[in-house]
Amino acid sequence: MKQVQITEKTELLDENGSLVKPGYCKTNLFVYRRSAIKANPLRIKEWDFYQLSNRRYTMQMTVADISIGGGGCFTLIDRLTGERIEKLNLSPLTMGGLGLSENAERPHVLRNRGKYFNLQICTQKHTRCIKFRGFGSKGEPVEVDVMARIPEGLESLVMAVPFEEKGHFYLNQKINSMPAEGYVSAGTKHIEFDPQSDFLILDWGRGVWPYKCSWYWGNGSTRLEDGSVFGFEIGWGFGDMSAATENMLFYNGKGHKIGKVFLKKDEKDRLKPWVFTSDDGRFEMTMTPSFDNYTSSRMLGIIGNRCHQVFGSFNGTAVLDDGTKLCIKDMLAFCEYSDNRW
Repeated sequence: MKQVQITEKTELLDENGSLVKPGYCKTNLFVYRRSAIKANPLRIKEWDFYQLSNRRYTMQMTVADISIGGGGCFTLIDRLTGERIEKLNLSPLTMGGLGLSENAERPHVLRNRGKYFNLQICTQKHTRCIKFRGFGSKGEPVEVDVMARIPEGLESLVMAVPFEEKGHFYLNQKINSMPAEGYVSAGTKHIEFDPQSDFLILDWGRGVWPYKCSWYWGNGSTRLEDGSVFGFEIGWGFGDMSAATENMLFYNGKGHKIGKVFLKKDEKDRLKPWVFTSDDGRFEMTMTPSFDNYTSSRMLGIIGNRCHQVFGSFNGTAVLDDGTKLCIKDMLAFCEYSDNRW
């Protein structure tokens, strides 16, 4: 398929609130303004989702504003035992009042505060710093101090995707390959992160979409044996992706666009191997699952999401734009299926 790459600054929405030009770019060239959205303001959704993993633990930090409500969330997952430490800070009818940025790359400070919840995320040109102080769901003290470096010229995948419904769209940026250091202390646990092996991921999303929707999303970053950094971003099922796929490889900070990705897996057993293949032969991977991070926030069956975020070891090959074939061995990454009613 021919993919549309955006190469200059482009207004995201026209005067009717419709996407001006669906497609992708490797640094955010879309000009997003919440005030330009013409859809029902209760349908606007915005979030910053950060994830950082080492060989055993995964930390997630989210600030989300879905207009009817929103707030912050801290989660620490022990993928060996399944133990979770979480803290939510929720508010009703946030309606864009949480101060999320209109550009993920622009320096800014995002704060979210509440009872026993104090989060600050500071984005500068070359760093992203996450600091959190609070208490977990069982009253255990929690402290986070993490700094990720943004390599010079780091590229990412930015997608502008339309839906059939008038005024519905999705603007999304996935930023990989940010080596991270620091710690999380939660109760008796103290987890250190090493920039030689551990990488921060940002999922930055803005948009308006149908009440019922679902997607597949896979992502990961790793350091190869020669010291180079490899990552990938894959996804499908969410909106009309006829202008571009949500699939990209990253090698030492540079993005390499690939075609459609297909998945074969056992629908009855998510811990059996997941086999990924691409129509251009550039992403051929098998994930051996080790942990299903299942979450459900579905209330009364009518609102919320259900998500199987499956972590595992990826093995296979990836081919860069110049034909270089990388052999990937035992890469920690994930792929999720999320079913949403919101």
